[in-house]
Formats: sequence, structure tokens, C-alpha cells
Amino acid sequence: MVISGLQACTSYPRDLAVEAPYQLSVETVPIPKLTTAHVAEWTSKRKVPHPISDTDREIYGCMVAWKGSALLFHDTGDSEDEQRFTVAHEVAHFVLDHVIPRERALRHFGEGILPVLDGKRDASLEEKLSSVFGQVPLGVQVKLMDRNPSGHLASGAIAEAERRADRLALEFLAPAELVRRMLRITPGEDGVPRVASRFGLPEDKARGYARALMRQERAQRFSIIEFLGEDRS
Repeated sequence: MVISGLQACTSYPRDLAVEAPYQLSVETVPIPKLTTAHVAEWTSKRKVPHPISDTDREIYGCMVAWKGSALLFHDTGDSEDEQRFTVAHEVAHFVLDHVIPRERALRHFGEGILPVLDGKRDASLEEKLSSVFGQVPLGVQVKLMDRNPSGHLASGAIAEAERRADRLALEFLAPAELVRRMLRITPGEDGVPRVASRFGLPEDKARGYARALMRQERAQRFSIIEFLGEDRS
């Protein structure tokens, strides 16, 4: 068991749409041609106050989290690999942006902070002043995975949250060490399609992931002493 709450994977491609509900407090919701209106309809049925835009648009996926649980929506009209990545991305949002901050607040304040986290009372001044509490989201959380070009990231902070969710999603689906080993023994341009096929990733995601991992590996191998030609003996 790792910090995400998910058990280690033993076979790939990994299907978190099936796996995650058994290991985390989440429910996956497959909907064809998913839109923000679908998400609003579902959350309204659950009587969850949803801060979702009135502008209806198509989305790849969405996480709606509250009280330590979440609904994870994904579009069944997308390819199997795209759906796999979308669900992993939403699971990553749940872990990074909901579970871990709540656990940090509970460790700091104790069970008495739960009514604040769940939107049942306002935070006290002391709670608001806490540096820990300042990083903890309150009430219902909604993370939309927009389709381009209709969706726009509103701020650098949102872009960073999306980048982190993408990175953890890739680690869930294709652990970096396994991908590096595959790329080291696979010649040239064959590496990306092989990674995509082995782990069930969309090819554009596999290509970006492979480039990032190889860039990291080259940086780790780089030696400033060797670069300067200094003798280490």
C-alpha cells in the first residue's frame, strides 16, 4: 500500500475504473458524451451543492469530492486508453487535492475540524490563520478535465494542479522505473508506441512521459566535473 491508498499493481494495463472503488472512497460514473450538465444533474440528485459553471460544455472527466468521498466521471465515448487516463487523472486529483489535505488538517486540528472541512460550520479565526489550514480546501470540490480548445485554465495554480494530477496518473498507470527500463532497451522511435501499448496509454501522453523521463535521466547522468574536464582522481 502506498500513500495514494491504492495497492501496488501487478499487471498492466491497469483499469482504475474497476480497481479504485474497491480501495478508495470513490464511485466511478461512466457517461457517453460527458458534459458539465451531466455532472450538475448527478450532484443535484445527491443533494450536493455544486459550484459548476452554468455554461454547458463537453469534458473528458470530472471529480466531485466532499466529506472524504468522490464521484469520478468519465466519457465512455472516448477511446479505451483515453478513458483509462481520465479516470487515473481524477483519482490523482482525489488523492492530491482532497484526501491528503484533509488528513493533514485532521492531524493538525483533530476530529473537531471535520464540520469545517465538510462545510457545516465556518472556520474560526485561529483556524484560518493556521498555515496548515490555509492549504486545505473546504466543502465540495470540483475538478473539471476540459476539452481543448473550449476549456481554459484560469490560473497558474490550476495549471500546476492539473500538471501534478497528470504526473501522478502516469505513475499509477505506468510506473516511471518500468517505463525507463523499457525505453533503455527499445531502439529509437519504437519506444513510445511500445510504452503506449504495454501500459494502455494514449500515444500523446506516452510520448510526453517518455520525453520527460529521458530528460530526467540525462540530467542525472550529467556531471559538472566531467563537463569542466576536471580530474577527480
